[in-house]
Amino acid sequence: MSDESSQPKTIAVAVPRKRRIIRRLIFFVPVGLFLFLLPVISETYFKCAICGMRHTEQRVTGAGFLVSSWERPTTCSDWYQAHIEPEHEHVWVRNSFARLNNVFGQTMLVQQLSSLASGPFSWLFLSEDRHLELYKNSPSPDQMRSVLLSLAHFEPYDSKAYQAQQETFKKLDEWIGSGMKSTWPFEKFP
Repeated sequence: MSDESSQPKTIAVAVPRKRRIIRRLIFFVPVGLFLFLLPVISETYFKCAICGMRHTEQRVTGAGFLVSSWERPTTCSDWYQAHIEPEHEHVWVRNSFARLNNVFGQTMLVQQLSSLASGPFSWLFLSEDRHLELYKNSPSPDQMRSVLLSLAHFEPYDSKAYQAQQETFKKLDEWIGSGMKSTWPFEKFP
């Protein structure tokens, strides 16, 4: 009995409620701010060079894992499908901007960099209606399709193909700038 009586009795002391709340705040406030301010999802936008349909991909920032993707038809893509080709393989051209969102889906950063674009087509700034006007005002939809496809992806810099691509872009941009009222700038394409 002497062993037990010489040992001090330990009493379980409950941490006061106020101290528990402060500890939780010290932990959860920085974690919450970190999740709120950290862009975890990058949203990249694509457009079909042929019909103008939109495509969006959401990926985990840094890791690149695909979270979700979806396609959105446009007036031009609907018209193209009804009047020219019922089915075709989309040629996706990445736009020159991306959006970075946090865990809660709020936009934290919008990037606009020419290095994000996958071809000169991205620089034409074609709205749904303008894309449709290109097909309606060109001499033939097949020629317009060929012109747009030639601008879908960058050619190697300082090659003959790159020079031809730059010339095509310049002619098409000038034709669009004239309101598509001037003569068709391409005799035969390609």
